[in-house]
Amino acid sequence: MDQNNIPDAPVEKPSRRLIGSSCGCLGLVGALVVCGGLLFLGISFLALSSSIERFVSFFDDSEESREMVSETPSSSLKNKVVKIKVEGAIAFKNESRSLWTRNDDSAENIIDDIKLAREDKDVKGLLLMVDSPGGEITACDMIDQEVKKFRASSSNRYVVAYMRGTAASGGYYVSAHANKIVITPTTITGSIGVMVNGINFAEAAEKLGVKNMTFTSGPMKDMLNPMKGVSPAVSNVVQETISELYDRFVEVIAEGRNMPNEKVRELADGRIYTAKQAVANGLADKVGYMEEVKAAFTELGLPEYELVEYEETERMVDMLKKAFSTFSGFSPQIKLPESSWRFRYASPFMNE
Repeated sequence: MDQNNIPDAPVEKPSRRLIGSSCGCLGLVGALVVCGGLLFLGISFLALSSSIERFVSFFDDSEESREMVSETPSSSLKNKVVKIKVEGAIAFKNESRSLWTRNDDSAENIIDDIKLAREDKDVKGLLLMVDSPGGEITACDMIDQEVKKFRASSSNRYVVAYMRGTAASGGYYVSAHANKIVITPTTITGSIGVMVNGINFAEAAEKLGVKNMTFTSGPMKDMLNPMKGVSPAVSNVVQETISELYDRFVEVIAEGRNMPNEKVRELADGRIYTAKQAVANGLADKVGYMEEVKAAFTELGLPEYELVEYEETERMVDMLKKAFSTFSGFSPQIKLPESSWRFRYASPFMNE
């Protein structure tokens, strides 16, 4: 065999080319991931740098994060009436303190808005838009006190309550110090009083052989424990508390409506009233709609005004929430449990 004619041995293709192709794909994916991460960090940084003051205001609950918005943008009237919405159960809601959410109808925000209105010399009136079955006693009382302070801050400042849907119990409480109360023809109001409700499982637990294992520092510490019977001593303590809080409710209405205390007590037995019945008994002034609200302000001495309200400005946490939602769908909400029983200015006919 001619050694000069021996064919060359087959040469394997270098594997580096395959490895190189794989690394190229991985590199592209890695680059995309890095770019996405940098984009997200950039958005977060911009949100942080442009909103640091509002971020701080979120945690110190400053009123500066709310701004006035006109419902009549073309209006050039100097006098303003601020619309305050009091809707749903009136309470200092725990979820309004969570990281991602804030409730505009919480008692904190209602109180803050009334304070802002009082500090603005151009604001001459408040329009309370009330649609509430009641709520927590302290929340209702603190809103009422801010309404009183607003009226007392100037002789030419006025408050009109506009009752819609339901304005019962605590819903009436926050309206009592308005100069005028306008109620729609189908609104239910009244239910003036205090209640505390609960469920007792003591007899059922005994039949099932379930024993209560609560340890307390005193015999009244676990009042209204659903696993224990209610003793006469506990009943007396609860009833005395309800009676004192009821007296407070009656005083607020008597003062706000310029009505004798005895007359208020006759009306405040817990019953509900229609619009016509409320006007006939002095609990409201007019049956009507926004036209009557306008007429009420005119009668009080404010014929022309610009209707405005406060809205939450976008905070840094809102921007971050949007960014998280866009890239990962992450939008947590934190809610704390409520206590098992509370004293309420609430209507038993309505769901809180």
